[in-house]
Amino acid sequence: MLRELELLPVWRARLPAPANLSPVTIAEPVVTLEAAIEATAAPVSAPVVETVPEVLNTEVSLAERLQAPLDASPEVKEPSLPEVVAEPLVQTPWLLYCPHASDAPSQQLLQNILRALQLPLEEVSLYQQPLQLTQVNTRFCVLFGLEQANQFLATNYVEMAAIRGQILTYGDMLVVVTHHPQAMLENPLLKREVWQDMCLLLARHAAVAA
Repeated sequence: MLRELELLPVWRARLPAPANLSPVTIAEPVVTLEAAIEATAAPVSAPVVETVPEVLNTEVSLAERLQAPLDASPEVKEPSLPEVVAEPLVQTPWLLYCPHASDAPSQQLLQNILRALQLPLEEVSLYQQPLQLTQVNTRFCVLFGLEQANQFLATNYVEMAAIRGQILTYGDMLVVVTHHPQAMLENPLLKREVWQDMCLLLARHAAVAA
């Protein structure tokens, strides 16, 4: 029972006692001063840096471009602009040209002349601003005043008698020169001569229309 209860003494063989171990000392390596200097003086290899080969003559530098002669640049032709042709300012069949007649009596006299012509209003232009022959495209033209006629025709007539009472031809345009409204207001007898000049153009107008 004691055996089952593990109460019996257990006999074990004795092992021999270990021998006394003496401490072992490890000798440190002795580094001399010369060895330390040689160690520090050993060359240290520099890191290898990979260089990119320079590409030459692949692009012209900015300085070379600036120093290049102007003739070396390609010639650039500017596009030609279309020629602009100015349209005539007056394109009606009839033109009454009478600058410097802005006063009320002169305006009333011009309106009376327009009514006496008995022409459609859309066929007549009364122009009172400076104008030249090259700016009109008309068939029948009445110029009021000697100075105004010289300016319009680029002529140098000295007397009204030298050019009135007749038809002047400029290309397809028939022209008569007559007295200015201010002259008719100063001398009412001139109105008869103005009407005679008008009748010259009216007769030619009737012949063309027939």
